[in-house]
Amino acid sequence: MQKPLLFLGALTIFMMGYWIPEDRHVPVEGAKPYDWNPAAYWYIGGQNAQKGINIFAREGTPVVASTSGWVVYSENNPEGNNTVLVLGSKWRLHNYANLEKVDVKPGTWVKTGEQIGAVGLPNKDAKRPANLYYSIRSLSPQVSELKPEKPFWLDQVFYVNPHKFLTEYQSSDAEAVHAEPAH
Repeated sequence: MQKPLLFLGALTIFMMGYWIPEDRHVPVEGAKPYDWNPAAYWYIGGQNAQKGINIFAREGTPVVASTSGWVVYSENNPEGNNTVLVLGSKWRLHNYANLEKVDVKPGTWVKTGEQIGAVGLPNKDAKRPANLYYSIRSLSPQVSELKPEKPFWLDQVFYVNPHKFLTEYQSSDAEAVHAEPAH
């Protein structure tokens, strides 16, 4: 009798991750969709595919949480190239990399729009412009993204396109605002 109850408890906790509402916010303060290249997601160069986007901004520009969640990892190295991982709803890990500094600690809860760090240079490389590398990894596979004909198809079911994540939600909000009748 304990095994079915344990299974039901685990299943309930898993499903609760999908019931939590997901707010979305562009992670770099003041950034617009033209500050990143949407084609960069899943660009294959060499032996790997890029699993996120680079959002370009001035060094030191505030980086905020794109969605609420639990900070599961943060690296604050004085040499730069710091990283923060936030576990959000739908069991998605939001990866913020190339940070100049980190303002959050593991185990803390961040709200959408709360500052978590600042944009930095990748590996303190003066030749590359300052940017935030932002990717979203889904802990559970997204069967709808299964495309066996594409390279790295199995990896792709575990990643969310950050460009779509950030723009589709906001454009549907803008359309809803414009669709409301004037009084």
